Amino acid sequence: MYAASFVPSVLVPVTGLVVPAITFAFMLLYIERDDIA
Repeated sequence: MYAASFVPSVLVPVTGLVVPAITFAFMLLYIERDDIA
């Protein structure tokens, strides 16, 4: 049961750091495209 107890401590940094980083990267690539302007 120890494996299930440390899962939240792994998911919190992942959702707090990795997901915003991926979102920021995709938004930056979308803004930098020339197709919009």
